[in-house]
Amino acid sequence: GAQLDGRAAITIYQNGFPQPFLNLGVNLDRTDVIQLASPGPCISNAPIVCYQIGVYIEEVELPASLQGYTIAYQRCCRIDNITNVINSGTAGATYTATIPGISVLANAPQNSSARFNTNDTVIICENNGFIYNFSATDADGDELTYVFAEPYEGPSQANAQPSVAGPPPYPSLSHAFGFSAFSPMGANVSLNPSTGIISGTAPASGIYVITVAVMEKRLGQVINIHRKDLHIKVAPCTIAAADLQPEYITCDGFNLTFFNRSNSPLIRTYFWDFGLQGINTDTSNQERPTFVFPDTGTFKVMLITNRGQECSDTAFSIAKVYPGFFPAFTFLATCKGVPMRFIDNTTTRYGVVNKWRWSFGYPQTNPDTSVLRDPVYTYPNSGTYPARLIVSSSKGCIDTVDQPVQILDKPTLQVTNDTLICSIDTLQLSAVGIGSFAWSPVYNISDVSSPAPLVSPDVPSKYYVTLTAAPGCSNVDSVFVDVKQFVTLDAGPDTTICLTDTVRLNPFSDALSYRWSPVNTLNNPGIKNPVAKPADGKTTYNVVANIGKCQASDDITIRTVPYPAIRVSNDTVICFGDTAILFASGGIDYRWTPSSSLSSNVVPGPSAFPLVTTSYRVAVTDNAGCPKPSLANVLVRVVPPVPAFAGRDTAIVVGQPLQLNASGGSSYVWSPPAGLNRNFISNPVANLSDDISYIVKVSTEEGCFAYDTINVRVFKTAPDIFVPTAFTPNGDGLNDVLRPIPVGITNIEYFRVYNRWGVMVFSTNAEQGGGWDGRINGSEQGSDTFVWYVRGTDFTGKIVFKKGSSTLIR
Repeated sequence: GAQLDGRAAITIYQNGFPQPFLNLGVNLDRTDVIQLASPGPCISNAPIVCYQIGVYIEEVELPASLQGYTIAYQRCCRIDNITNVINSGTAGATYTATIPGISVLANAPQNSSARFNTNDTVIICENNGFIYNFSATDADGDELTYVFAEPYEGPSQANAQPSVAGPPPYPSLSHAFGFSAFSPMGANVSLNPSTGIISGTAPASGIYVITVAVMEKRLGQVINIHRKDLHIKVAPCTIAAADLQPEYITCDGFNLTFFNRSNSPLIRTYFWDFGLQGINTDTSNQERPTFVFPDTGTFKVMLITNRGQECSDTAFSIAKVYPGFFPAFTFLATCKGVPMRFIDNTTTRYGVVNKWRWSFGYPQTNPDTSVLRDPVYTYPNSGTYPARLIVSSSKGCIDTVDQPVQILDKPTLQVTNDTLICSIDTLQLSAVGIGSFAWSPVYNISDVSSPAPLVSPDVPSKYYVTLTAAPGCSNVDSVFVDVKQFVTLDAGPDTTICLTDTVRLNPFSDALSYRWSPVNTLNNPGIKNPVAKPADGKTTYNVVANIGKCQASDDITIRTVPYPAIRVSNDTVICFGDTAILFASGGIDYRWTPSSSLSSNVVPGPSAFPLVTTSYRVAVTDNAGCPKPSLANVLVRVVPPVPAFAGRDTAIVVGQPLQLNASGGSSYVWSPPAGLNRNFISNPVANLSDDISYIVKVSTEEGCFAYDTINVRVFKTAPDIFVPTAFTPNGDGLNDVLRPIPVGITNIEYFRVYNRWGVMVFSTNAEQGGGWDGRINGSEQGSDTFVWYVRGTDFTGKIVFKKGSSTLIR
């Protein structure tokens, strides 16, 4: 990487002032190199661990300050490809130290900062367990606690080595997805707040920024916070080690699962001993055993890997079995800027709850943590904050509880909605909230400090209530009580509706409650606007309206008139192109739809001439009092045109029976009947000696019919196949195709056409039909003579074969 700077700019700020108090240019005093020697044969893919350290020394004497000092050094840029931050190659760094002021303690400026004891040559292998000692020592003997903290951003590439460091506060680095300042190596790595030990299962290989802040507490007060920002490398290596967690604890059962945190391929065997005294059956050779302890207590667990082999290793851990640990906490919510008390409600069956680590979810304030059992914390702004309690017992149980804490600008207060009462009534008001209440004005009110006082105003009045949750935390709301001397009520004008219809009752009134009768035809007789469905005839509804003890009553009469009693014609069937006569009665006004296929849509009996099946609807009104029409439908089903078909025109020879075959309906009549064996079926047989034209009448089951004709030509020759001697494929519809004409032939086996070079240009048979149109592969042929062959079978079963030539004329 880049060489260490020959001169470092270190700037000192007096806290609370944006101008530098002192700016130093400190020369590089020396460089040290630390490097890890060969790790030996029991580590696979061992990384090279080598650091160059620059030492800059300068002594400065500062006068005591009320708020203290911040010392800062800034540089761009951090190294490329840092795993847990965004844009690491362009991110700068800010390194700081602080000197407390006399506002903390009188002798605070003489404080000696805690000194970290980190070993920079520790090897950390991905997905393996590790322990990294981030502890510190303090010359003053102050109580030390540790937390992960935000790593600070620094200058950009445009000003990579500023001559003056900027003033605090400093922005934080942006972390990549899955990481944060408080979880810099993922969820499986944690920091012990009491020892400063970072431990867990290492994440994937890469470089990780970690910042640890150590808080120095003296006489119960935090006097200073010291930070160290370090880039830790995780290598793609494995160590053949017996690597156990420092301790295993179960606080909700008797079984524990153990595993070696090293996944090295050099580990071949496992031997576990779970520490039960006096027995030798509490062992396992499994890689990941689960053991059920017979009782509560603390047990010494041993793991030996590669027992009796190369790279053998032994590790010990403590298993603590103390079920019945239930962490919980509550809090007394309040407003921003008002002290708020958190209350630990953790219970344990074994030992006592003895350690607490609170995080109040407001990192902008240092510190936002506490180790007291029931701490008090003040949130400066409203919002929702993630409060967390890490609680432990004397038996070693430890667990975490998270709860959102909502801090309001003022406490939540809910009061009675604005209402009205009668002048002779008393009303109970209601206010809901946590704290003390004070109502005003004080006249006509039973108890001004009660959340639910009684009031009896005789004129419209507004009552105010103040809820005080804590000193400086209050909210005010009001209730307006309108006072009435009597109840205004008008049930509405009498009306007429159609029988079976419903109507919504709509009285004009300022009452608060209503009772309607009779109730059997109302959907809800206890509301202001019920829906009524009165019976035939006349129904009078009475409504009683109340404002407290004041009452009024009124009636409304609703008369019902039946819908018009109409009659319509039955559904009918017509043939395509025919007309149906529709019919309706029972009223004085008629409206038919759809109207496009009707002679008239406003008469009771229009003519309908639909081309497709149509449902006609008629709306009939009368003058009996029901304003709505009765509706009815008439379906006119239209039988489609009959597809009568007598068959294609044909030719036969004398003596050849002809099988006719008509289609398109359900009944058939042929005429004339001459030569037919039957003329009332679809498929009679004709025996003919002369040409004839048959007409067939085809009828449907509904009586619809149509006609078709077949022309039969009778040759007085033997069965034969005729082929024209010439054809003219010019598209005029006359003689365009060269095809065989069978007479007395029941089947054409083939018809083939060849050109003068013997190449077949066309072929067909009886199933394919058709003829040659004078084209070869879509190309028109010029005038020429072509040879044809045809073979078929006559009606007696005799083979008929003929050949000849035909001329194509263009």
